[in-house]
Amino acid sequence: MVTTAKIVERIKQSRWTKLYVASACFQGLTIIILQATIAYFNTAQINKGLQSDEIAGYPLTVTEAESISQAINRLGRIKWENIAFIGFQCWFVAMAFDATVYQNAAEVIALAVMNFACAVFGALEVIDGKKWLKILNEVRDKYNVPINTAPIRTAFYVEIVLSVMVGIFALWFLYLSFKVVIEFGWTNYKKIGADLAIQRMYQTSQFFVLALKIDIFIEFLVSVFYLIQFALDEEFNSWITYVFVVITILMLPMLYFGRIALASESYIKMGVFITFQLIVMFQLVLVADNAMGLDNHWYIWICFVILGMIVAVGTALLASKCMYNFGKGLKPFIQRGAEKIELMKQRDAEEQAGRWAIEDD
Repeated sequence: MVTTAKIVERIKQSRWTKLYVASACFQGLTIIILQATIAYFNTAQINKGLQSDEIAGYPLTVTEAESISQAINRLGRIKWENIAFIGFQCWFVAMAFDATVYQNAAEVIALAVMNFACAVFGALEVIDGKKWLKILNEVRDKYNVPINTAPIRTAFYVEIVLSVMVGIFALWFLYLSFKVVIEFGWTNYKKIGADLAIQRMYQTSQFFVLALKIDIFIEFLVSVFYLIQFALDEEFNSWITYVFVVITILMLPMLYFGRIALASESYIKMGVFITFQLIVMFQLVLVADNAMGLDNHWYIWICFVILGMIVAVGTALLASKCMYNFGKGLKPFIQRGAEKIELMKQRDAEEQAGRWAIEDD
């Protein structure tokens, strides 16, 4: 059982673990502030002349009128991307604590990779912000339309700062992750022993548990955002909408169910979990098809959907691999609390009995 004393002990285990957790907290706070600022100014831009009736009186071309309409639509949706990034940073900090407390090397590696992906998304924000700023400035200057682009210009500058900061954090976490992984690898070696087969199975289980934690953010986020942005905007009478609502409600309990299936080494439970993941995959395919057909230039949303599809497939494959390893001696190492202590005692007793039998011979 994880206690406060154990959490503090694991965090203070070395200077690298302390630096790792402290850096995650600093990054989270910094990025949340920057994303909130960007969301504020992009939302403010809509109220700075874009929806004014005066614009309709100017001789805009069809393309320019569509650009204004797309800008309104796009700026209205950007705030949800900013909220998603804020949610990611909260999740990232929680995962950094989780990886440190449970000494999960796979989790540390995955967080470093996702930080780099976040840096790429930050660069996309800059490119997207520049695009819409340029479009609005061109329309304003050509027809002298009363559009005040100061808010989106400020958001663009903040996006540049954000992109630079995320890149720096990504490089720093790459270095920290390397140090922490080495430390956790040695710790796990002492805990599991030198049996290479057990080590490989344990690593697979770690990656599966990691996939479940990533699913909590990616799959659930995509599903909830879809319901908010698309399904509920239309008439609530489509059978697909009802199916999506049911899947979304079941998603978090089923991810926890997957962890139970691993700990109990139950073929039936893991089979049910894999089936549910395939259903989630089908849902994400439908969401992706819908997103690709929308003329809203929501690039980062599409990236999240594709990432969700990849993670869903990866989770199902890892679940299958874990199920293949059931009954091969890993069970004592993937328990928690009193059950883990009991199984470890039982395992040690069996090993001791085996040694006595050899000595008697």
